[in-house]
Amino acid sequence: MGVDVQQVGDQPGAREGSETIRVGAGAADGFRVIDSRALFAGEHEIGIIHAGETYRLRITRQGKLILNK
Repeated sequence: MGVDVQQVGDQPGAREGSETIRVGAGAADGFRVIDSRALFAGEHEIGIIHAGETYRLRITRQGKLILNK
């Protein structure tokens, strides 16, 4: 099987330069991989709601990711 690469920029209404990579069903791990550029869409911080709680995911000055509750 392998990796299914889908360019979000190829879809109508998608932002130019953004992309999402999805791991296909035949891959060993089988989880989704999302490019952080597509996730953050030019921002340095986003909110993620999980189990009714809001978490903050941000990009540091060094380019690392930090998740805070």
